[in-house]
Amino acid sequence: MARRKLTRREFLRLSATAAAGVVAVACAQPTPEVAPEAPPEEKKEEAPTAPPAEEEEIHEAPMLHELVKQGKLPPLEERIPAEPLVIEPFETIGKYGGTWHRFDTSSSGSHVAMAMYGYSLVHWVKDGLGKRGGLAKSWESNEDKTEWIFYFRKGTKWSDGEPFTVDDILFWWEDMVLNPEHSDSPPDWAIAGGKTMELEKIDDYTLKFKFAAPAPLLPDRLAMWPNGVIAEKVVVPKHYLIQFHPDYSDEYDDFTTFDEKLDWRVNPECPVLNPWRPIKYEPGARLILERNPYYYAVDTAGNQLPYIDYVDVTYVENLEVSKLKVIAGEQEFCGRPCKYQPLSELSLFKENEEKGNYRTFLWDGGSGTGSVYYPNWNHPDPEKAAVYRDKRFRRALSHAIDRDRIQKVVYFGTGYPTTGTLSPKAIEYNRTEEGKKLFEQWRDLAVEYDPEKAKALLDEMGVVDQDGDGWRELPSGKKLELRIDMSAEASREYSLCSEMVKENWEAIGLKTILNPVPGEQLTVMQETAEFDIRNSWEVGDGPNHLVFPQWFVPIGNHRWAPLYGAWYAVKGTAKEGTELDKDPRDRTPPRDEPPADGPVARLQALYDKAKIEPDDEKREKLVFEMMKIHIEEGPFFIGTVANIPTIVVAKKNVGNVPTREQLGLGGFTNPWIMVYFGAVYPEQFFFKDI
Repeated sequence: MARRKLTRREFLRLSATAAAGVVAVACAQPTPEVAPEAPPEEKKEEAPTAPPAEEEEIHEAPMLHELVKQGKLPPLEERIPAEPLVIEPFETIGKYGGTWHRFDTSSSGSHVAMAMYGYSLVHWVKDGLGKRGGLAKSWESNEDKTEWIFYFRKGTKWSDGEPFTVDDILFWWEDMVLNPEHSDSPPDWAIAGGKTMELEKIDDYTLKFKFAAPAPLLPDRLAMWPNGVIAEKVVVPKHYLIQFHPDYSDEYDDFTTFDEKLDWRVNPECPVLNPWRPIKYEPGARLILERNPYYYAVDTAGNQLPYIDYVDVTYVENLEVSKLKVIAGEQEFCGRPCKYQPLSELSLFKENEEKGNYRTFLWDGGSGTGSVYYPNWNHPDPEKAAVYRDKRFRRALSHAIDRDRIQKVVYFGTGYPTTGTLSPKAIEYNRTEEGKKLFEQWRDLAVEYDPEKAKALLDEMGVVDQDGDGWRELPSGKKLELRIDMSAEASREYSLCSEMVKENWEAIGLKTILNPVPGEQLTVMQETAEFDIRNSWEVGDGPNHLVFPQWFVPIGNHRWAPLYGAWYAVKGTAKEGTELDKDPRDRTPPRDEPPADGPVARLQALYDKAKIEPDDEKREKLVFEMMKIHIEEGPFFIGTVANIPTIVVAKKNVGNVPTREQLGLGGFTNPWIMVYFGAVYPEQFFFKDI
């Protein structure tokens, strides 16, 4: 039997039910159509009046409605869930149409992925002040948080019209993560009590997560990243990918083709759950997306999102080209890559606002460090590693940095000097007086510019000039040269900061060289712990210390103690306790056990307790203990100037661009786990008539 088309009132009632806290929009009664009066010569006094007909209201884009009329697309009520995701516009109900042109420096498509939150089960709202359902409509846990049940929106479909079910999550888990032949491994959030989680299908739209120990952070962890192709995938289109899986097809012996087909950024055939679906890809040059006719979100009036028809992404060589496109008015909204534009370009953007017919915003980055530097705790040179692990050396490096000068020259007086913390917007810093005090102690730990104090610390540990050439040597007399390993693609802002840090360190007798290397090489150096002192992106993770704690505690190989972090990362997996007869760098992955009495082991032990503590207050106390280790034994990473604003540009005709106040905390654009700019829902952007 054909499904009856929903009336407008029925549709809005379902939408309002799903809003989960969104204020319902008053629903005006449709104006009935009155039958035209009969011609005078045919008019009869007793003729009955024709009953009023309900006015048809369209809640979908004209381009889709036309396909429905042609029978080429199912009606809207068959394409979206009965309880869709309801997105409240920042300004007003928008209108359909238009193309969003983007000129992007990320030819991998990562910036495009960051603008879409469709795959994530849970969404951050208001810069992490709260959470709401995304792909999942709701969730619940048992008392000790060892079991979580997630309820998904029944009727959700992939962009090709095939149903989404929990089988698409189970396929990722069972046929990718748990498959020893595939490169995916259990993410940290999937391990509790030293064991990986179990997933139990209750029905097609209900999934239970079962842990050996409490997993209180699961909803927060599932809100991280835009998923889909960045970080843990969690949800993949089983119906499409199964044909390329070597366990299900005799045509493939490995996962090379499978992984290529999975990435929708380079494979337009791959179905998606995002607001827009890819329809054309020109390698390294262009990606075109069109509205997803099955996207599961609506506005508060019941209109299917997105409002904008197309996203046309042209990959450009660098930020300079991107900047010129923006000031020429060729890009309607620029979050990424505009957020990477140095503040030195702000005046140029402002000067060209009228010419380009756009507005310039400054949203907070949320960084706790600005340009950050961290010595390698697992340096291949044992003597250098010992020096780098001595807190006196790291504090000397920090006290030698003239942050006031960096703030003035590089950041034009914005932000604030810092020794280096996690994001100042983290909840733990702002909820209690104890948290606020610990934040201030950490921020100010070695922030003072005091070259003489820095020299005294180096003298105390025997890092002195022994041969009279003007440069300090290692305690053994061996030559000491600091090498700042940095990305060759780093912006001028980062390069200028490193040049100034080099001057500061050489002023206290530490020979320093800048070593720009390609990003791929830098990644390998990081993973194999071959770097010296790394200059890296800003530390801005949040909205709490445990949701993505890699800077806070080494649990992976991407930060300041890579081998210790990699050791932790294999705990609870089949690789734990293996390859002990090999040199740490010859293991796969390269890894080493931290000394039991050292700060890394203490941090990891506290983290093990904190991540399974179901009581919020007790968990926060454990976080405070970890912060105290950073204060007593740090800094482990050295910041410069924190919470620098980022540039955001929008054409004047773009509606529903949020204000700073609507963002919640003024912006949180730096950490990718906050999913900017997907977290502001670009699917509710629209083009005004002005």
